[in-house]
Amino acid sequence: MVKFGIELAKRALKIQAIKINPERPFQWASGYFMPIYNDNRMLLYDPSTRKLIAEGFSQIIKRKKIKFDVVAGTSTAGIPHAETLADLLEKPMIYIRDKPKDHGLRNQIEGIDSNKNLFGLEAIVVEDLVSTGGSSLKAVQAVRNARGKVRFMFSIFNYGFPEIEQEFREEEVQLESLLNYETLMKVAVAEHYISESQLKTLEEWRSSPFTWGEKHGFPKGEKRLLREKWLEAVERKKSILCVGLDPAEYGQRADSIPHGISKLEWALHFINQVAPFAAAIKPNRNYIKDLSREETATLVELIHSKGLVAIIDDKLVDIGETNDSGFYHAEKEGFDAVTYSPFPGNMREAVTQAHTRGLGLIPLVLMSNPEFEPIKNSRIRGLKGYEYFALQAAEYNADAVVIGAPSPTNHVKNEEVERVKEIVGDKLVLMPGVGAQGGDAKYIIKVFGRNNVIANVGRAIAGKFNPAKAAEKYQKMLNELRAT
Repeated sequence: MVKFGIELAKRALKIQAIKINPERPFQWASGYFMPIYNDNRMLLYDPSTRKLIAEGFSQIIKRKKIKFDVVAGTSTAGIPHAETLADLLEKPMIYIRDKPKDHGLRNQIEGIDSNKNLFGLEAIVVEDLVSTGGSSLKAVQAVRNARGKVRFMFSIFNYGFPEIEQEFREEEVQLESLLNYETLMKVAVAEHYISESQLKTLEEWRSSPFTWGEKHGFPKGEKRLLREKWLEAVERKKSILCVGLDPAEYGQRADSIPHGISKLEWALHFINQVAPFAAAIKPNRNYIKDLSREETATLVELIHSKGLVAIIDDKLVDIGETNDSGFYHAEKEGFDAVTYSPFPGNMREAVTQAHTRGLGLIPLVLMSNPEFEPIKNSRIRGLKGYEYFALQAAEYNADAVVIGAPSPTNHVKNEEVERVKEIVGDKLVLMPGVGAQGGDAKYIIKVFGRNNVIANVGRAIAGKFNPAKAAEKYQKMLNELRAT
């Protein structure tokens, strides 16, 4: 199996599906900072790589004479590799969600009978990556809860932490991986991705991965997903209203800040007024960019103290280190999420950068302005523009997507909303265009679910003499739509 591992390591390092940086470690979903980051989703793009992975798994099966009935893929990154393997071996396939759906049949395993029962069938579970092991073993337990059997788990890559391997042994699951840490390091050194001195640091990390970050000045931090923060805020505030914070300068437009009041003073007062009726506040970077980092952090602290989510409407639209600079500032200011423009075509990198800094990423997918029409209907790799952006958001694990509220004047159609839903599944939706633009929030709430829509209202609240009264009106309206 070594040849498969060597070839996979070369390909993964070349396309940066595996990144190694001991000097600037990455924060994993567990909250720990680690010097290696793995994004196996990048391996999906090349058909020959998908085939290589499936052939490698099939060779393990043949060599070990593994008998099984069904291939089970873990959501979401394990699913395509499970499918390729099942097709190659002409075996049935199922897939396992990280948790049961919150609607419909509330399935956690898709593809089994209506009784949610595997009837003692032997499954091999296919993961893309085994790191800390928690999600992988949850998938095993889900199969067993459905009266299925699991003796083997396959993964593309495995860090080989002794603690994790012990957990698998205790659960009587044999872990088989195409690429392991040792092979990765050999290839990384040989191909000059890392130096010998970096290799020593990595060996130190490998011997004690869960204390390494703390020792080197990168303590474990709480890393909570945007979805978790949002749903908590919705429950706490009994609202899905997100209020846009767009303080125009005096004289800039009709609803500008009154003369003699500082922007910070106005913004703090505004947040205090609307906070009882909202679940999120969304400042626009172009309106607050003259505030210092400390002043912006003060706004975010107030937002959080009121139990709300803080989203910076940055619409980052650049590449590489430039985007990361935007995420850096958003992290230091304390924001929970950043809006992002996908048009440069590097959403994968942006998601990685945002998540490394503990931020949610919300890419623009389906805009309501008429100028978006040519982009929306353009063809990219056989898909319409908005479909392609939605697919990238799904594949690269963006936290939410922006969809303008549908209406005849907003240039967003119901069937387009449904198509995005088909692609992105249960992701959160940031929906502008509800207020001044008159968009119909009812349909998006119906399609995506009563708690999954971040309904943004900006000038229709901020431009009113009594913002609190306007925010209360929209909270009530949105709650009525959620109840229907």
